[in-house]
Amino acid sequence: MSQAILEPSSLFASMVYTIKKPEFLDATLAASDEALAKAKAARPMNETYPFVMSNSMIGDERTMPLERFIAESAWAILDNQGYQMDQFMAYVSEFWVQEHFKYSGMEQHVHPYGVVISGFYFLTAPQGGSVIELHDPRPGKVQASLPIKEQTQVRDANNMLHVTPEPGLMVFSNAWLPHSFTRNSSSDPMKFIHFNVSVRPVEQPSGPIIV
Repeated sequence: MSQAILEPSSLFASMVYTIKKPEFLDATLAASDEALAKAKAARPMNETYPFVMSNSMIGDERTMPLERFIAESAWAILDNQGYQMDQFMAYVSEFWVQEHFKYSGMEQHVHPYGVVISGFYFLTAPQGGSVIELHDPRPGKVQASLPIKEQTQVRDANNMLHVTPEPGLMVFSNAWLPHSFTRNSSSDPMKFIHFNVSVRPVEQPSGPIIV
């Protein structure tokens, strides 16, 4: 029996953006190690999830170039997605470092309260360390899924996909895309910057800013 060739249309896509930016590593690592040292001195580590999270690092002069790149990239992402971005400025609203030790992980979550873009900048990524899990945000699709042919391939059928970290890798997604991390099976810790981007109205000029 002959099969008609159907024309597909990709609707309501979940986009993920990656780029390698190793030029920010040295300065960001130096600032992050200081922030982590303060966090370790201020509070005990969680035994169930052995990780350390710093306070906000926004405004540290050493990471300002990275913050600026994040804001500019987020503005461009939203503009390319079709939003009326000449009416808005993008700014880094949250920016902190996490260090995940052996067996630490992160449960599935999103970032609400005005956040439009979420992302990561990886500082260290040991062999056997955690990987990012990105989850399909459509519960109806997840509930109605069938068995998948090949879990390792990116297909429309996937309910979850992995991104493997490496030092200098930056990952952006819309804030409504749920993410999590697998448990770190390495004896070495994994460090990354977790950032969120928000927007605010502007008259003129338009474009991304840093505050």
